[in-house]
Amino acid sequence: MPENLRITAPVPNSDGILKPNPSAQSSQIEPMDPARVNRPNTQDQNTDSASLNLLLSRDSVFGKFIQQLRQTPALSETLGKLLLNTVRRLETSPDFLPENSALRELASSLAAEQGGLINDLMFQQKNSTLFSGPLFQLLSRISQQAEDPRLDLRIAGFLKAFDGFSSAKETTEAILSNLNAIGRRIPTNYAKQLALLSEKLNTSDPEGAVNENLNLLKKEILPFLSDYVSKSSDYGKMREILSLLLQNLSILNVSSRENLQSQFQQLAAYCGRHTAEPTLRLMRSFFADAVGAGAGKEKPENRFFHSLITLLSHSGEGSSGADQAAVGDIGRALLLDNSVYMPFTHLFLPAVLQGRFLFSQIWIEKRDRSEEGHAGPGAAAPPTRLYLTFEIQDLGAFEAKVELTGKKIDLSLACPEKLLGQTGTITSSLARILDRNGFSFGDIRLSRFENPQIPELILQKTMERKRMVDVTI
Repeated sequence: MPENLRITAPVPNSDGILKPNPSAQSSQIEPMDPARVNRPNTQDQNTDSASLNLLLSRDSVFGKFIQQLRQTPALSETLGKLLLNTVRRLETSPDFLPENSALRELASSLAAEQGGLINDLMFQQKNSTLFSGPLFQLLSRISQQAEDPRLDLRIAGFLKAFDGFSSAKETTEAILSNLNAIGRRIPTNYAKQLALLSEKLNTSDPEGAVNENLNLLKKEILPFLSDYVSKSSDYGKMREILSLLLQNLSILNVSSRENLQSQFQQLAAYCGRHTAEPTLRLMRSFFADAVGAGAGKEKPENRFFHSLITLLSHSGEGSSGADQAAVGDIGRALLLDNSVYMPFTHLFLPAVLQGRFLFSQIWIEKRDRSEEGHAGPGAAAPPTRLYLTFEIQDLGAFEAKVELTGKKIDLSLACPEKLLGQTGTITSSLARILDRNGFSFGDIRLSRFENPQIPELILQKTMERKRMVDVTI
């Protein structure tokens, strides 16, 4: 999770991006400033300016993000179809997947009741980040009031330590998985020695044995692997896994309880410049609750999301029963959804409801805090916009655009043609649902679903807000 704090991603040199001119001589043709070129009319000038902007930004990090976003299939095309096909095959051939298959576990977790769907969405929203709870809310408020970049750096260091401490078990398991994968790709005599060293890792109490495992890795396992690398010319898959091992080791290196306590003490001492003593006492109390009481308890768990993470984590082992290309697309789509360039909070909900497979996606548009700050006193709050797509087995695809202003909801719903004859029933049912939940409906419009529009609208909104980078936690 420390990777979530990265604002930009490295750009590969293979694309020839921003490489220096190898020639020592300067070009004989002087570059022309586009702003000084005379334009025949305003319309052409706007068109050329847009084209120039596109050319100049195509090799930017944001340009690479958009390129990957266009190339990666949507979750409805990968996760939705993968689960639908699995559910159908399990109905006809219950034994086509082994009992320990991660895909079978994922598909079997879909059955839900109406109330369970809401709980699943709330779980996904609340647990989308590790940094939730009163401690981090207080730190966010202190940061906003102080407006001190040095304080923000100390908060970032504390977040990194908290993430490492909270995920010490998962990091240790990932390191062990890396070592096992390396062992399968090196000669047998080296693999046997590596296996003996790997057995020394303390996996029974990884949180309390961080320093012990670090000493083993740094003093025995890494020197052994370094010796193998220096004596071989193995530049294959093993080197890639070794890079992942080093990355996981760097996370484990800041995962000890001692480091977390040290980072917090430094942060609290610096916060004393901006906050009163009662606030500091409250912060220390929240920290004790987050580390003490929370550390020994299992995190609230949703069966579906636990199964999904298991499937994605073991995608390279080939035993999940899922198509590996589809699993890769699912992973890339989820990573793109959590990019700092994505101006939406993305929720998705697969379920088997009343015997029908349902796959739904919700995009909630993030508000621009800078615009909110310019609103004058007494000004109406900007509306909250969200977009839904859902597909119901044997019924068809739906799209909805929702605008929430206070307690009033305006809704535009596109549904399969076969349902247009029930417009009155659908409208009255939607109105009752809104009224039951304390909302009033403004305008409810129904239309025939022809072609999906929301994916293009999501891309358009992302392009429009490319300068709004969201690094909130």
